[in-house]
Amino acid sequence: MVHNRSPSDIVTDYDIMIVGGGPAGTSTWLHLHKYAPDLVERTILIDKETFPRDKICGGGLGGWSEYILSDLEIDIDIPSLLVSDLEIRYMEKSKILHEKNCFRMIRRKEFDNLLVKNALKRGLHLHQNEEFIDIQYKDKSVIVETNKNKYLVKSLIGADGSLSAVRRKMNLSNKPHLAPTLEIFAPVNCKYDLEYEQKKITLDFTPIDQGIQGYIWHLPHIINDHPYMSHGIADLQFQKVKKQTSMKELFAKELKKRNLKIEQKKWLSHPIRCFSEINEISKPNILLVGDAAGIEPVTGGGIHFALSYGKVAAKTLNFAFDTNNFTFKDYRHNFQSTLAGKYMKKCIYLAKKMYIENESPITIAKKYLFFILSKYYCVV
Repeated sequence: MVHNRSPSDIVTDYDIMIVGGGPAGTSTWLHLHKYAPDLVERTILIDKETFPRDKICGGGLGGWSEYILSDLEIDIDIPSLLVSDLEIRYMEKSKILHEKNCFRMIRRKEFDNLLVKNALKRGLHLHQNEEFIDIQYKDKSVIVETNKNKYLVKSLIGADGSLSAVRRKMNLSNKPHLAPTLEIFAPVNCKYDLEYEQKKITLDFTPIDQGIQGYIWHLPHIINDHPYMSHGIADLQFQKVKKQTSMKELFAKELKKRNLKIEQKKWLSHPIRCFSEINEISKPNILLVGDAAGIEPVTGGGIHFALSYGKVAAKTLNFAFDTNNFTFKDYRHNFQSTLAGKYMKKCIYLAKKMYIENESPITIAKKYLFFILSKYYCVV
């Protein structure tokens, strides 16, 4: 159900507002629909854009993503490419990890739209082109101001990405931990882009030796029924170090190796917010999910965590309405008690081992991917 309302006084039609229609926000609604169907009629999701809309993302559905989607009865009926091999490179060494169909490469534009379409069929109240502006507390609720209305709600869910406007308005005490990325999409060049034919993902951690706490990636894709590649670089900045080479210089050299001549102004860029065990992810009446809360700091993988946040948020909301307690003091504990939360803790440990204690990226990658490439995380 799509609404387009004109400015008015405070709207009290809804008890819950979700800001952001990406995987975390839509997952929260879909899990509410599954676990607390009485709440969804009183829930609104707003997005500042119109679907389908582009999002910068490598587009790898891995980990436990498909288990959650199956549990939500979501069929992935969009163009995608199944990948069975993951090659980890570091300096002159490499290791290929194999698990049949362990990753599904998708475009975020199509994937996000798929989730929203499924939610709309189930009764989602969606306001497009509506942007979150500000919040203020009133009694035991919050007034949410958008570019179109003011709403009085019991709970606000910030699912609006790494640069979350909801998070900024929460005035949290913790420092931001944002990791820069650069990315381009280009048609497959069969001479250089062997990943597409081999159905393989390549992650090269060699930039660690230049002070970049991250990696270069090469990911196969299908875009408009044509073979494409995503090439990119991420600096997770787990700990500040003196860099020997800039990301742009390293990325330019990597593109040159692939015979790609794409001017810098056409490069895509967007930060990743990494999860911290000490940073707050909630306040009374407000929860953060997905990139707004933070994703893992080893590779910055986020879609499977975004989907998991949605499940935890939905159960937290259900409990809050049952008990009329919206302090959300247990939200972090609720997340960290799940298998996804425990895996997040493991990722923080592994990031420290690799980026601070200089343990081999190949060794770390094998540990990092053990659970993703196994079927251990079939229940999240």
